[in-house]
Amino acid sequence: MINRDGASFLEILGGEAGCQLLSRDFYGRVAQSAELKPLFPGKSVRCATEEFAAFLIQFLEGDQDQTQHRWWLSLRESHARFKISELQRSVWLRLMVETIDSLIVDSKIRQSLKQFFGATSGYLLGNNEGAPAHKELNERWCNQLTLDQLVEDITNGRDSEAIVHSRQFAHRHSVFVGILARMMETGHEPLLDFVVSSIEGDHQLSTSRFNGRPLLHFAAGSSCMPVVRKLLELGADPDVMDSGSHSTLYRASTAEIVAELVRAGASVNHCGGVNKSTALHQAARFGNLAVAQALLDAGANQSAKDRKGLTPLDRAINCRRHDVAALLVGRSL
Repeated sequence: MINRDGASFLEILGGEAGCQLLSRDFYGRVAQSAELKPLFPGKSVRCATEEFAAFLIQFLEGDQDQTQHRWWLSLRESHARFKISELQRSVWLRLMVETIDSLIVDSKIRQSLKQFFGATSGYLLGNNEGAPAHKELNERWCNQLTLDQLVEDITNGRDSEAIVHSRQFAHRHSVFVGILARMMETGHEPLLDFVVSSIEGDHQLSTSRFNGRPLLHFAAGSSCMPVVRKLLELGADPDVMDSGSHSTLYRASTAEIVAELVRAGASVNHCGGVNKSTALHQAARFGNLAVAQALLDAGANQSAKDRKGLTPLDRAINCRRHDVAALLVGRSL
């Protein structure tokens, strides 16, 4: 990898492909580490590799299509489920240094990256070890700290602060959609008003995604009727699929949302996802009686079978959702 005068750090790393290469090399080492592999109990470290590459690309403001499948906005939140020891952090840094030394030619860039990962890994453990020394990395790290603070503001009901901080990320749709989704989850009126006004001011948000999902999916899942109506008014497809081929109705959390989507033309019997489930399968699985009722009223096929050959009634029985099972039995008589 070649350093070029005046190049951005993303260019220095070799663009998005360089970020992916760095992540693959690093997690190839993690997979062999007795200290770190227990943090990733799956058969492989593929998900962690993809997530870390996406973080680097997002952090360095690369291609948004390669960052919109991220699960987390906040670094603190993304690591909260892990109990990371100082020993594990030390091993993590050693492996990262090995990766950097194996891939980066320029000695100054190598040193900047090592110092960056040292400072940022300390942050995740609650240690204050200073900011990254490299000017661009420092500026981008300050942006990430603002994003972490923004998520904390939303979580803790500091609506005004969250709105102020969020405007900094409006130009990065893959991040901004995630922020708006978190705002909708709160149900707080000032935040919902901000979401609606943001969509009105930037219609591209209606087709942008975070975690593989468009805003309409998040609005349907959060029972956020004002946003659902605004998106449909602006021409959003009521049957828009997420990255798992689930339709918007699959995410609908209330009967009112179901009715709104069906009026807009949503297909009530779409099968999607790995299991080829319908929205009625999903309502049965989670015991959402009101949604199941609304779907049946809209013509949902209760005899539909998923990939395993299970009907919504089978799902309701298997998941001990007795109210939904009784509803489905009653409708079949």
